[in-house]
Formats: sequence, structure tokens, C-alpha cells
Amino acid sequence: MKKYNIEREGQIDFFNQFNIDYIKNNVLIDNTDGVYNGNLLEFKLNITDINKVLFQTIKYLSNMRIKGESVPANILCIDLNSEICYVYHSIDYFDEIHEIYYGGASKNTDGFVSKDYFDKIDYSSMDGALKLKDYLKETNYMKIKLDENCIVGWAERYYREYPKADKGDFLDDREGLNVNKTSEIRDPKVFKDYIIPYTGKTNEKFKYLMDKLNDRLHKKDLGAFYTPIPYCEMAANLVREAIKKVPDGNDYIILDRCAGTGNLESVFSDEELSHCILSTIEYYEYKVLLERLGEKVRAIIPPIESQVKYQNGFIMNADAMSKEYLENDIIKKYINDKNCTIILFENPPYNDTSSITSIYDEDGNKHITDNKESFVYNEMSKDKENFRNTNISTIRDYANRFIWSGFKYYLRQKSDAYIVFSPVKYFKSLGIIKNDDLRFEKGFLFNRKHFHATASAISCIYWKYENNNKSKKYILPAYDIDDNNELKYIRDVEIKKVYKAFNDYQDKIKGNNQIYICCDSSGYEAFGKRIETASYDDDDILGYFCLVSASFNLGRLVYFNGRGFYLNKSNYINKLPLFCAKMYPQENWYEKDVYFQCSDKGNEYLSDKDLLKQSLIYTCLTTQNHMCSFVGSNNKLYKNELCFDENTIALQYLNKLKLTEEEKELINLSKTINNLARETKNYNKNFTYGLYQIENQLNTYKIEDDTKKKIYDYPVLNGHINTLKSLLKKYYKNNIEPKLFEYELLK
Repeated sequence: MKKYNIEREGQIDFFNQFNIDYIKNNVLIDNTDGVYNGNLLEFKLNITDINKVLFQTIKYLSNMRIKGESVPANILCIDLNSEICYVYHSIDYFDEIHEIYYGGASKNTDGFVSKDYFDKIDYSSMDGALKLKDYLKETNYMKIKLDENCIVGWAERYYREYPKADKGDFLDDREGLNVNKTSEIRDPKVFKDYIIPYTGKTNEKFKYLMDKLNDRLHKKDLGAFYTPIPYCEMAANLVREAIKKVPDGNDYIILDRCAGTGNLESVFSDEELSHCILSTIEYYEYKVLLERLGEKVRAIIPPIESQVKYQNGFIMNADAMSKEYLENDIIKKYINDKNCTIILFENPPYNDTSSITSIYDEDGNKHITDNKESFVYNEMSKDKENFRNTNISTIRDYANRFIWSGFKYYLRQKSDAYIVFSPVKYFKSLGIIKNDDLRFEKGFLFNRKHFHATASAISCIYWKYENNNKSKKYILPAYDIDDNNELKYIRDVEIKKVYKAFNDYQDKIKGNNQIYICCDSSGYEAFGKRIETASYDDDDILGYFCLVSASFNLGRLVYFNGRGFYLNKSNYINKLPLFCAKMYPQENWYEKDVYFQCSDKGNEYLSDKDLLKQSLIYTCLTTQNHMCSFVGSNNKLYKNELCFDENTIALQYLNKLKLTEEEKELINLSKTINNLARETKNYNKNFTYGLYQIENQLNTYKIEDDTKKKIYDYPVLNGHINTLKSLLKKYYKNNIEPKLFEYELLK
């Protein structure tokens, strides 16, 4: 009997001994020791406490259930050095597997009491080995119970395995519609061996997860987000301040045209709910609204199921962007009443509706719909010349459409108000609302991470319909939510308006010889892409600065196919601070979608020669500069001149400048990196190399099979690259960043 000192060695021997191809069969999943057929495997060199080992496997199975993965019927706990396998049945731990566990599976395993094992096998004997092989062949699974913890995982798996399905196929019976169809969770067919049929009230049970249960196509249309309760409560307090300003004797309504499942209103009192008029375009969310709030609110649009105009999962007469909605008799009655105050209260969906969307009807037939055309879209397009900074994407954005139409069609008189969740761009840079008619009353910044989205800042602001809003900046306290689901004040954030777009810095430079070759954001030649602007091949041109928009991650110094301008030998030094502005790191969530690039101070920054020098150094050393040397499909060599390799234009310019000690350290380190790069296998002596290309082409590595770690072929080179990145980050923060704000390249 072989004795093992390393568990991994014994595990691999076990797989070989029982002819388990653990790579081909994808056995090593979910941080387990292995899942093979209907068996969860857990290996130990020596099992000294079976309770701890078994509890660890139960945690694995709990996690698999939550992720929508089949739960093996057998648990095999294997003592490698004793060649003993303890067999347990998952069904005996049904309740424990349906619990939620936090932290590593191998931690906090004390105190668990196991039931007797189903079987104990000594697989050192022939009979034992044969018996264990029989277990390993079993393909049975334990049927799990669906609940709010696992419904999303199983829904996502369903859409992967059944791509033409929608949420109705998976989730509900579609009561109230003439659809002869039963959902997967109630009558499982795809998952008949894995889940117990669900018999509860689907809509109410899963109300907070409705946004995640949309299939991916509907998700894109809806831009669905969930508003966390602590933020709902803060926003509701803004509504209450607006209610206090309702004139004596006036009625008031609280209108939410995109209420979803009613989360925003869930914190209202019964009296406040009695003033609410709510709608949502998504059918299943509408069903939840009826169940949750139908008896408490003043109206839901449409009021009853029989009035629903249903199409592919949507309620067409609840589309707030349609003319039909604007002319809805229920809402219009209050809009036309001068003795009624209108309070809009909304968290609009955030998405760009420019793309063509594919959807499937009840019979599984595919339809192509262009979602960008609507009454509001067309009317907003006519008004775009009055916006401060705008382009077609401004109008395509659903949130902007909601906000523009909210101010245009619903706010009419003093005391009317709009309490709205949205990124700050609509008032900071776009100017899609007429400030002369509005007054900023109060607002907050919230962390969008808690909305089932990426971490960034989203504002919630109370605008009052009243003259006198001359503010050029606003102070918004930023609040996060801690692990106890409680509000946590972070800091006050100043939001300044942007008046001139970053695009004002574009240079209209043309070369001599037009040629149809371009690069994408990787810095390498792009193939099969439509070139949207004139492309030139001229030795005077160094690269292309792709502006694209006010977002920070799209600015690249590359040869590109449009939406920016060329850099040439005469203008590049003056343009590099613009690239640095694009690279502002936004390390904290309350900085993201808050600070924009702009040109409000024009060319003032050009007088700061230190900033020009610092921008040159940063640009030529950062991996965010995607300039590369390569041989194009036209057989011409394109060299990277914006790096400090030998004899580049950038290096020649740098040699004329006086450097600080900090800058000398950076340049010397970059020289060391370039010298080491010349010794690498893939080095091309005809190229000039910046750090980006060195890292991607020359700093090669292998991935270790067992650990999946990167093993670098040139560890000294890799170490110096990491050091340079760290030093450059500090250099940017201490020297460049303050000046970007001073000259309002960032604002």
C-alpha cells in the first residue's frame, strides 16, 4: 500500500487507478476535489474527523445548487493512505444542502454531526475496488428545491441549454393570458432529473430577482435594475420633502413610469401609496405590481389584466416612451388639473437602444425589432440642438429619454418635482434639462454595485419645478451600503457642470496618401472592419487618438478607424495631456461616472511645460498606450514612435528636457526593460517597443497545469515591468492628476 505525503499526488493516482480522465471529463470543478458522474469526491491523506470532511462536501453541494448545477446523489469521502471510501447519500442531508454557507468550504467545519455512512469500502481489495467502480459509474442526482437563493442560477442554466426560451417558459404559468403553456419550474422537462416541481406563488416569492430572471435578450431591452431598500428609503425621504411643498388644498400624485416590481414604493406608507400611479413595460413585473401594491396604490397602468396589450413579454400600452402612454386618460386627468401637484419618482433603465434586438414569440419564432424608434425618441431628436453637449447616443439612452420626457411632459407648475436616479451626465454635461425652469433641492450619490450592476456612482436628485437654478456645481453626499445592509456615509462629492466637449480639442490633420488600413483598440491592424473616417498613410503621422466619448476607457493612442484625430510630429506633444486625462483611474466607486473630460478652459494647459513633459513620460511608459510596431498587410513597417526605445521621436524630444530625480529613475528603469527585451526570443530588431508590446509579445510565460499559475520565461524582465507600473502610477497621481483638474481637462 503506497503512502502519500501530498494529497494531490494521491488524488491523481486514484483517478489513474480507476480510469477517470479528469481533464477530458472536466472533473475538477467548483473548487472541489472532483465531480464524476453522480458522485462528489473528497480526498484526504488521512480522515481523522469524518464529520468535518462530510460538512465540507455539504458546503460544496450547497454552492452547486445555488449556481444551478446538478447535485450528485453520492458523496464519496476517500482516505488515500488507508484506501477507505465512505459513501453517503446527498438526500440524507437535503436540509443542510439547502442552507447558505459563507467563507471557504474547509473552514468553520466544527460542530457538525453526521448520520451513519451508507457504505464503507476498502478499495485495496479486488472486491472493494470493483464495488467502488460501480459507484463511480452511477449517474443519479438529488432533486433540489427551488428558492430565492438558487432561482437565478437555474434560470441562467436554462437559457444556456434552451436558447430560444424566455422567462415565461422557465418561470411562470402566464395566468390571465390565452397561452396553453406550462413553465419549466412547475412541470420540469429539461431539469426533470434535477429539480422538484415548484408549487409556490412565483411572482411574490421571486419579486426581488425579477430583473435577473429576464433572459439575456429581454435584459438588454429593459436595462433592468433592482433598487436596494436603504437607497429606496433615502429617496423616499426626498419624495416626502416634495409632498410637504404641495400647496394647501391641492391633490398630488406620485408617478413612476418604470416601477418594475415596486421596490421604490415598497417603503411608502399606505397614505403615500394611495397617491401613487405606477407602470412597468415588462409583463411579469406588472403581475408582481398587481399582487404587491394593486390594492394600495391609486392606479397601475393598465389597471386590470384584461386591458393588457401583450406582445412578446411586454405590455405595449405601458410603454412610457409611446404617444399612447402620454395620452393615457388616467394620467392626463391629473396633468390637466392645475390643483394637482405632479411628483415624478423614478429609477429609469440605463441602456443604449441603438442595436437591433432579436426576440422570440410564443411559438418560438424569431423576430427582429428595432427598439430605438419611439414617439419620445423622435420628439427628443427634434430638441437635441438645445442640449449643451450631445450626439445620437444621448437620445438612444433610455435613462435620458425618461428624464427628458419627464421634464417636458409632466412638470408644469411650481411645486411639481422630479426625484430621479441616474448617472450625473444628464445635467453635468449633456444639459438635456432646461436649468432655468428647475431648482436643485437636494441629492445623493449611491453605489451602483448594489443595483445588480458594476460599482460606480449613480445620483438620486430632487429637482423642483421653479426658476432660479444658476448653480454651476452641486454637492452630493455619497452613501454606500455595508455588510449589515445599513447606509454608510463616505464623503461629500462636488459635481461641476461641463460646458465644452472634449471633442473640441480635435485637430483636422490629413496625410498625403489615402490607404485603407487601420488598427483597433488593441494597437494591431484590424481586419474586416468598416473604416468610418478617412485613413491616411503618411510618415508625418505618428498615431491616432480615439476619443469616442467621455468615458475613460476608450481613449487609445493607436492607428484607428475613426472618432478622433491623428497625431503627427508637430502636434503630438500638445495632445498627450488629453490622453492622460482619459487615463484617470477612478479608483473609488464615487469617482466613476462623476468626473468627465472637457475643454472648458481651452488651451490654458499648454502654458504648463512641466505638464507637457510629464504627459510625454507617462504616455510613453504606460501599458495603456497601445501603440505598437508591426508590419501591415501592405508589407509596410509601422514603427511605434511614442515610446523610449532607441532613436524614437519621443526619446529625441525627451533628451532635450530637464528631468527630476523621480523622472530619471523612471527613464533608467525603462531603458533596463528595453535592454532585457532585446534578449528575449520573440524580439524583432526592426521594431521599436513600448511597455504594452513588450508585455504582450516578449514577456512570455507558461501556465502550470496543476496550479494554473503563470511561470514567466524572463522573471527579471517581468519584475522590472511590475515595478515600473507601480512607480508610474504614483508619478501620475502626484504630478499629473492635480493639473488635469486645475486646467479642467478633468472636471
